[in-house]
Amino acid sequence: MTAADLHSNAAPPENWEAPLQRAGQAVESLELRSGATLILSRFDPGAPRSFSFTEPEDTFGFGFHLRGGARFEMDNCRFVTRASEVWTFAAPRGSTSQFVLPSEGFRTVSIRFEPHIAEEFFADGLALPKGARDILKRVREAVGIARLAPLTAAAVTRVEAMFTTHYGDTARCLYLESCALDLLAGQVASLSGGTGNRRRVLPRHREIVFAARDHLDSQLQHPPTIAELARIVGTNEFTLKRAFKATLGTTIFAYVSRRRMAHATFLLQQGMTVSLAAQEVGYGCVRSFSAAFRRQTGCPPSTIRRAGP
Repeated sequence: MTAADLHSNAAPPENWEAPLQRAGQAVESLELRSGATLILSRFDPGAPRSFSFTEPEDTFGFGFHLRGGARFEMDNCRFVTRASEVWTFAAPRGSTSQFVLPSEGFRTVSIRFEPHIAEEFFADGLALPKGARDILKRVREAVGIARLAPLTAAAVTRVEAMFTTHYGDTARCLYLESCALDLLAGQVASLSGGTGNRRRVLPRHREIVFAARDHLDSQLQHPPTIAELARIVGTNEFTLKRAFKATLGTTIFAYVSRRRMAHATFLLQQGMTVSLAAQEVGYGCVRSFSAAFRRQTGCPPSTIRRAGP
């Protein structure tokens, strides 16, 4: 994705706000603790969107990018994010950022700190990646950005779960906080080799995996076979299966099953009948759907439907 791609057909900048809830768009803000905020941003595919935001206070944070890239301009700092990347950033009060979200959709988890909270949280910066530590020192003076270790397969699964969890109220807040802390711990662990001997995925194979994932998401009713999917994304079955597991931490079959049930959960929460929800996610037999749903979520679909949103 190029900067020209991101700017093409983009509307004039809108003011970025949280919370935001529109058709196909959601920006949710959750206070983890005093001075620390979690923001989940989800934009479904559509026309490119341009936003502008002015920092009300000095801010230090992390962005975990699950889907879609975006071009950011923060004062004189310009950078482009891509899927699976992790960035740290700092912005003093009054600094303005402009960014364009792409047409293929966008999902990002951000964790933002007041500087003194970040300094306490990370033991005066000693536990932070070096790039993040240097930026935190200058947070009150200038905009700063740095790319950190990319999302691991486990982290990708964790971020996806934050957008699809069916927990509600207090349980959901606790779950999201635990996920956010786990993402931060992963970045700290990556400094000391604490991530283990993870199989390295070539950048071109990572791109193939994300293309395959996006195609699967668009074909949940009638997903292709692995052989068909490999042909669609331009690789072979062996490479696709191995790269998919290494990048996303799950098999293709398990991914489709999880995404189907996540979508079915949403439909049931909106009041759709169990039989219609089964059809929407590709099940011709309600009994098979109910059994698969129970295995995936731990409860029958009728329970989710009765509970509502």
